[in-house]
Amino acid sequence: MAEPTFTGPFRKEMENFISLKRSVGYKYNTEPGILKRFDSYLAAKYPDVAALSREAVTGWCARTMHESAANHCSRASVVRQFSKYLDSIGISAWILPKNYYPAGQQYVPHIYTPEELRRFFAETDKCRLCPEVPYRHLVMPEFFRLLLSCGLRCSEARLLTVRDVDLHQGILTVRDSKNHNSRLVPMPESMTLRLRRYAGEVHPFPEPSGYFFPGYGGKPMTLGNIYKNFRRFLWKAGIPHTGDGPRVHDFRYPNPKNIQTFF
Repeated sequence: MAEPTFTGPFRKEMENFISLKRSVGYKYNTEPGILKRFDSYLAAKYPDVAALSREAVTGWCARTMHESAANHCSRASVVRQFSKYLDSIGISAWILPKNYYPAGQQYVPHIYTPEELRRFFAETDKCRLCPEVPYRHLVMPEFFRLLLSCGLRCSEARLLTVRDVDLHQGILTVRDSKNHNSRLVPMPESMTLRLRRYAGEVHPFPEPSGYFFPGYGGKPMTLGNIYKNFRRFLWKAGIPHTGDGPRVHDFRYPNPKNIQTFF
């Protein structure tokens, strides 16, 4: 993604702020887009200011129609951090108080019943060969089982490479995850055995840098593709889906007593 070009009164400071964030280890991929929108607002309404006022901050941070509470709080947080940066380098800036805007109702994860899990995985096991993605019928049963058995986030699992999956010791190396941390995740023995069989079919001549769960063209599966298949398996399993879930992420909240049943 191309870096935004800032044109407002704090254009240089925004560039330096982004560089600072990245220099200390933050990816900071989506935040520049938020700052660009704030920059455009300032360029239009406050083009010549030398200080960031409360009026300017709250004017842009006000929640828009149909905006989710999560998105609203996310962009307000970016502006709050930028205001703190301006203050730290001697530029007068009004800092949005923490929790100034309500976060909204917290999502309650769906806890799958043993019967729901049985039906869901029965459907993943029926996944058919797809010519465009020749390994889909092998990937889907193991991908979703790995989420459940190891509590991985969806992107953590889809971005695993062959070298990240130690099938001898049964340990996953999850790299550059949330908060830019890496960690080792032990797998249940039953999951390790399943992945050994899987790897024998999908990676007979393993390439360490290849994706362990390959999508179209050998690239990692997209979140959209995973969600589409997830919804399809839910529907076939007769598990109701409302606008609020279940979500793929809810596999991270299993009943530990039930996990071994599905391996």
